[in-house]
Amino acid sequence: MPDTTDTPPVSMARMTDSRLIKSGMIPSEGNVDGFAVAEVNGRLLVVCVSRDDVWTWDPLRDEWVERPLADFDNGSYGIPVYPDFHHIDVTVADGRVVFAAGGQHQGPGLWDVMSGELLNAPPEFRSCVHALALTSVGGRTTLVAGAAAPEVWVWDPSDPEVEAWGPTDDEYAEEQEPRELPGHSDDMSGLVVGRLRGRHVVVSGGDTEVLLSDLESEELLHKWSADGLVHAVALSEVGGRPVVLAVTDSGEMRIWDAVGGGPVGHFPTGHTERVSALAAAVVGARTLAVTGSDDGTARVWDLAEGRQIGAPMARHEGEVWAVAIAPLDGRHVVLTAGRGGIVRVWDPSV
Repeated sequence: MPDTTDTPPVSMARMTDSRLIKSGMIPSEGNVDGFAVAEVNGRLLVVCVSRDDVWTWDPLRDEWVERPLADFDNGSYGIPVYPDFHHIDVTVADGRVVFAAGGQHQGPGLWDVMSGELLNAPPEFRSCVHALALTSVGGRTTLVAGAAAPEVWVWDPSDPEVEAWGPTDDEYAEEQEPRELPGHSDDMSGLVVGRLRGRHVVVSGGDTEVLLSDLESEELLHKWSADGLVHAVALSEVGGRPVVLAVTDSGEMRIWDAVGGGPVGHFPTGHTERVSALAAAVVGARTLAVTGSDDGTARVWDLAEGRQIGAPMARHEGEVWAVAIAPLDGRHVVLTAGRGGIVRVWDPSV
């Protein structure tokens, strides 16, 4: 892949606004600490967190709605567990927009974000969630979390008898114990779940390693050295070949073959500070990736060519903590957010 260090400086990029489609400011006047996106009734919904507040944003209507969530306590001891939404994800299950959250002071919990109903309280005495992600396996909402250990929690929205976190095997559901993913570190700094040749897989990053596991069999498929602290990971494909991506504190993006395990390539992102956000998606005939950095910019990449598309997107006032690629009104867009409380929507093709 070609070297992409000759990118426009940030001062020039701040004058390049041709890709900006629209912006929305969170009404709480705080930062957007993170967001996740879902398609609800054919429309894009952005779920944002700002400290302990949760908001949804409909970009087409430019409509913000605050979503108060039901409180919980720590089991029979009555010890309050303070909302900690540092790590979040959303999915649509059984007609609900399911919101998962956890953090340093809270284990993984689930809410119906539209009604605020608490679906599953965080398990007792489990804290320090470093990363989490949601998926659906066999009709069951499945959450993978780097907590006390890298754990797999399952909630079945279609079964009224399953009202607490538990394993996938009904015979042991009363034990309400999660499954662990061998080999993965609990101190994750990046986590995604996805599909690989018909199987659900988990990609995690931490320290200087990236791991890929089969979610259902728990088999560790690949383990790679990233030559630096991993800040974010993604799963996509290039030219029909499944790939795993990671960004490290060296400022590089590294790419591996998710099936064969060999390296595909690596290149510098050109960011001048930490790259803490990464997303990737196949858009038409291209595989795009977007990186977000503490330098206040986001950059779009053509992974097949290993080159940056256009100048850096640099309208943010500070760090970019969250990025996504999602369909909106018939086309794919890039979403970015972070310090300053503004979610921006960009055209990645310009």
